[in-house]
Amino acid sequence: VWVHYYLVVFFELFNGSFLMKKIILFIQLLFCVQWCLAQEEERGRSLDNVTISGYVKDGGSAETLVGANVIVKELQRGATTNVYGYYAIQVPRSEEDSISLVISYIGYERSEIRVLPQEDLVVDFNLAGGSEVLEEVVITEDANQLLIEQNQMGVQKITSQKLQTIPVAFGESDILKVVQMTAGVQAGSEGTSGFYVRGGGNDQNLILLDEATVYNPEHFFGFFSTFNSDIIKNLEIYKSDFPAKYGGRLSSVLDVQMREGNMKKWEGKGGVGLISSRLTLEGPIVKDRSSFIVSGRRTYFDIFTPAINTQLPADQQIPDYFFYDLNAKVNYILGEKDRIYLSGYFGQDKMALSFGSDNSSTYRLNWGNATGTLRWNHIFSPELFSNTSINASRFKYGDRFSFREFFEFRSSSETYTYSLKQDFDYYARNGHNLRFGGMLTHHLIRPTEFYFGTINADGDLATDYISEEQEHTGQEMALYFSDDWQINKKLALKAGLRFSGFLTKDKKFYRTIEPRASVNYQLNTATSIKASYARMAQYLHQVKFSYLSFLDPWFPSNGFIKPQYSDQVSAGWNRLLWDGKVGITNEYYYKWLQNELDYKNGADFLFIDENYHERMEVGKGWSYGTEVQIQKNEGKLTGWLAYTLSWSRRQFENLNDGNPFPFTYDRRHVVNLVSQYELPKNWLVSLNWTYRTGVAFDLAPGRYFLYGINFSDPEVVSVYTERNNFRMPAYHRLDVGFIKRFKPRKRFRSELAISFYNAYNRRNPFFIYFDEVEDAELSTEDNKVLKYVAKQASLFPILPSVSWNFEF
Repeated sequence: VWVHYYLVVFFELFNGSFLMKKIILFIQLLFCVQWCLAQEEERGRSLDNVTISGYVKDGGSAETLVGANVIVKELQRGATTNVYGYYAIQVPRSEEDSISLVISYIGYERSEIRVLPQEDLVVDFNLAGGSEVLEEVVITEDANQLLIEQNQMGVQKITSQKLQTIPVAFGESDILKVVQMTAGVQAGSEGTSGFYVRGGGNDQNLILLDEATVYNPEHFFGFFSTFNSDIIKNLEIYKSDFPAKYGGRLSSVLDVQMREGNMKKWEGKGGVGLISSRLTLEGPIVKDRSSFIVSGRRTYFDIFTPAINTQLPADQQIPDYFFYDLNAKVNYILGEKDRIYLSGYFGQDKMALSFGSDNSSTYRLNWGNATGTLRWNHIFSPELFSNTSINASRFKYGDRFSFREFFEFRSSSETYTYSLKQDFDYYARNGHNLRFGGMLTHHLIRPTEFYFGTINADGDLATDYISEEQEHTGQEMALYFSDDWQINKKLALKAGLRFSGFLTKDKKFYRTIEPRASVNYQLNTATSIKASYARMAQYLHQVKFSYLSFLDPWFPSNGFIKPQYSDQVSAGWNRLLWDGKVGITNEYYYKWLQNELDYKNGADFLFIDENYHERMEVGKGWSYGTEVQIQKNEGKLTGWLAYTLSWSRRQFENLNDGNPFPFTYDRRHVVNLVSQYELPKNWLVSLNWTYRTGVAFDLAPGRYFLYGINFSDPEVVSVYTERNNFRMPAYHRLDVGFIKRFKPRKRFRSELAISFYNAYNRRNPFFIYFDEVEDAELSTEDNKVLKYVAKQASLFPILPSVSWNFEF
């Protein structure tokens, strides 16, 4: 029914073109063949095979585990749990001979049981892990073994355990800071949470929280991310070989899943730091059937700001600033085949500043995200798993400038997304794992709204105010199908196809066919080689013009602005060393970008009319490079070393005389080192060190005077040559952290975290500016000679922080 519905929608939207008729006919034929094969398989399965299925859970909390391995020892093959913790394996039917199932997951004790496969079985596993399992039996080598066995390329998985030992500023574990330290991912400006993957822009990353889109994952102007690590269950970032279920962005997919809450007992955790505190509570609503989790975080720097400002002059006031966020999730097991989830996020940043001789003028700025997800999991049969979800997300920012309570200026921007998604996992026999489904999304964007005018006696804008509003809409849709096929013990193939489309406000319809394919060949138990190809389409755009990414409005494709496209090929190899204790990943890639956007020279950045396309230049881009990451997950010393060598270029017909130029974040060399070492007496020391080639930027190498009438009022005019013609100095920084774990008391555990951001006080450049100074060598008493000297502005010196974290 779902497949037929999506095909009808696509047929109508593609206007019944001859090409689409052939494509849809082919898809229908494919599904009919697959249905016939499924029926034949069902008849054969009833005689020759049975299916073992179920969930893999944390034994202490009953939370499902993503990516757990379930292996049939006798067959040396098995399955991996999906993002909802479900697995299914088909095995030969037997009336006499039992088989062994081995279940393993990183950080948990390995489990093994024997079952007799006479008929279909539902077997759930509860693994001992976390604080409930001794250190010597914790399984850690599975993480490196997955590098060899998994078919996926360019993927990095980060669990909640990894986040706790990464030293960051103000004692906050931050998943986006961890992502920035992996191979192929580059950080933006100093302290920001934005990231750039394989030569793509910040807007080309799809960020999902429980399947809902997050448009701006930043607090504190990017120094904190919106993701509270206490509630994060699992994170995966895809840099190439994108699964067919994902689309809408060109460079990466960051998929974050929230925890579900403890179904067995009440628990809590939190932390108190220098400028923020957080608290998480979870527990059963109905034991072993329903649970909840809620987590909140808030800074309190604004509490001290008023007292500080009373001691400062009016022209040196500190902004009044704070942020908060709230996560919540509930889930309920309706029965053996049904489970529902409801989750949401809300976060807000607020800043206020008074200025002027009497502080009568004010400026206020606020921004924030909100997301909501309703999901329903249903098991149609042991082989067919379904997930239906309804998602909504919103990002909004607004500012307000009031001059002496007389004149006021307001602006705002809003981005809304509403989605319906349907995904199926079908566990077929002979090593096939089929995934198919579709999605429908409605986008509503108000890029800029302006109101300005005089203020009346009630404090509202007077009736003669001037305003400008915009509103853009678009409908995005997709249908996908993929097959993960384990051909034999050494060779695995994954092939996928995604059909996507976008209907603009002016009824222009864009459609794209996005093929995906990858292959993995295991040379032996310690070495594998891989290759992949992926095509992506992006229908929403954000062109950067400021250091603060949330000020850059989103806007959809229209009759003039076409979708962006990327094609990426990659190849690489994986190797295990020292009995699997160390894993090496080396990948090479080349990516082509089409319909890249940038502002025209001298363009007005404010979108005050519908003709925003007139300010845009359309061009192309390409990037290529290699990434190496060495990872160690076992022993007292753990961590990884990542190195990226890359090139990234852009080319526009009317920019830089039509010549290619470096992308802003074209960094030739990036080195990231993340390590933790366990010391005696429950001490843990950790450090991050990063080195990055400086970003490319425009710098005027010369100037000339432009005189007015009678050579009066000379104006200095800057002369620019090539675009992004200079580079900032290289960026490097060391962060160090110490964690002291105190002895547990009954159910209460705590630790003291001490960290030093920028430990050796490196003054890294944030931006470059020119200062006008007198040239002492050329100046005389009668004639002063001025010169321009380039200087850098830096943000953060060494920043120590202390936080106390606790669990109960």
